[in-house]
Amino acid sequence: MTFQGYTDETIEFFMAIRFNNNREFFLENRDWYLRAVREPSLALAEALGPAVEGMDASLERAPSRVVSRINRDVRFSNDKSPYRDHVWMAFRKPGEERKTTLGVYFEINAEAAYFGMGYYSENRPAMNALRRRMRTAPEEMLPLAEAGLRGFELKGEPFKRIAMPEGLPEALVPWYRMRAFYLEREVPLRVAKTPALVDEISAGYRRLKPLYDYIMSLKPEEVDLL
Repeated sequence: MTFQGYTDETIEFFMAIRFNNNREFFLENRDWYLRAVREPSLALAEALGPAVEGMDASLERAPSRVVSRINRDVRFSNDKSPYRDHVWMAFRKPGEERKTTLGVYFEINAEAAYFGMGYYSENRPAMNALRRRMRTAPEEMLPLAEAGLRGFELKGEPFKRIAMPEGLPEALVPWYRMRAFYLEREVPLRVAKTPALVDEISAGYRRLKPLYDYIMSLKPEEVDLL
């Protein structure tokens, strides 16, 4: 299947399941979900395969393995809604913990679409290694950080208190503070409803590749030097 873009039906389904989040509604509208959400998401994941392979050939690219299911895992959540009102895809190394591995992703909901690169949650050893390089060789990280921020927003949970090394370039301070980070770009829904979404995301992944390669080249460090 060739990706032709998401549709108004996609957005309408996200809104409908948000306000009718129950098994009866979903079973009655399963064909709507498959047609408007699941099938175009699988097609998009397939279309992004070459860009993901160009970023790192070891990242998982099989559409059925990278696209999220609609069912939520509610075992440890206060929110017991059984279904997602959005869909995401995460391209990461097979066998690694999803929440702490560096990867690239895409998500769409009723309000907007997003894509980017980063960690879902804290990866202390990887960030320790990155902070060490920012201290000892800031000239390596600085152009990569500046390039990564062109068109992307740095997000994540910063430490409330952390000692900053003397002489650290101001542009690296937000990165140094992060427990983990992700770089994200919002895509207008009007673009997500067209085949041009593939080129938009692919170009973004190419821009992020030098930073990805740099981080992946660092050896994780278990000892904190904060």
